[in-house]
Amino acid sequence: MLPDENRNAQAVEIQEDVSREDIVSAFRSAMVGHFRSHIPGTNINESTLLASDYLNHFHELVMLLEALSSEPEAFSEDLLAWRPLTYEEHFTQSGFRDKNLAIAAYRRAPHRIRARFDDAVARLHGEALTLVATVGNVLDGGRDLEKTCQESAARLRILIDEANAIANGEIPAERGDTEAQGEVSNQAAIDALFGT
Repeated sequence: MLPDENRNAQAVEIQEDVSREDIVSAFRSAMVGHFRSHIPGTNINESTLLASDYLNHFHELVMLLEALSSEPEAFSEDLLAWRPLTYEEHFTQSGFRDKNLAIAAYRRAPHRIRARFDDAVARLHGEALTLVATVGNVLDGGRDLEKTCQESAARLRILIDEANAIANGEIPAERGDTEAQGEVSNQAAIDALFGT
């Protein structure tokens, strides 16, 4: 057999032995490995491929609530103008040094971890908008602004901590979700998701 014929025969054999799913799995594994190789030295978690810096968007709201209770005239407009941003919107608009890597890694984060994180963020968005509206009503009604702001900030901190724990590969103790604990806190389980 001539060298060119041998190469063609091997290519046919490889094509027959490798399924589409195997190719997709190998590609995904290579992409995840690529992202993980660029992550050291950044604020992106190597296991989850998520950057908790996104949560700064919600920390800003907490700071606004705390400032509003003592200086409503100075901060009420900023508070009422606050709107949630998606993960990608936040990084697109931010000065985060590794924002493009953060967005690309987020898109390839393990499905279950990303779904859990996205659910936590959706709760944060909903609660944040509700609390902004509640505080806006208190501003108009002259009720106990300080107490409302403190309670709102405390509520947001709980939700931020939950999302932060997911982004950093931890599970909040109060969740008690043993499947999630195994998935997020155990590096071997995360590697199994990628087939590495």
